[in-house]
Amino acid sequence: MSADLHIANCLRLAHEDLVAAQALSAIDNRNDVYHLQQAAEKILLALLNSENIKAERRDSHRLDVLRDLLPNENALKARMSPITFLTVYATTYRYPKDAGRLPQRGEKDEIEAAAKMLQVILADAAAHFGVELTDSDRVPAQRTIPPRI
Repeated sequence: MSADLHIANCLRLAHEDLVAAQALSAIDNRNDVYHLQQAAEKILLALLNSENIKAERRDSHRLDVLRDLLPNENALKARMSPITFLTVYATTYRYPKDAGRLPQRGEKDEIEAAAKMLQVILADAAAHFGVELTDSDRVPAQRTIPPRI
């Protein structure tokens, strides 16, 4: 798979996840935060691809692990740190606990702050790689070089 197309489409899917999170948040649906986690994961996968780093499948939802695979010189690595708490929303949060109760929703302010951070990070990543987020899935990124500090 070509890196330029993979990067572009990871970012496009992240954009779609952010749109879904906004729509679900507007109707107070608990799955909004799952889509935030998914957006973060896809941004990290695009960044890893630009670094020519392959993540293990078992680590796919672990935002902290994916972030830590990035070199410190990656300009977006540190900016992803405050949102690694979203990892739990990919798995544990989506299922009832053993006693049948649902896990509590996260703090609304914390979730909203993460959504805003992700929107900015995604916009910066798209600008860096030269990706129009609403283009066809056949349009590759204009650049594949990783962002540097």
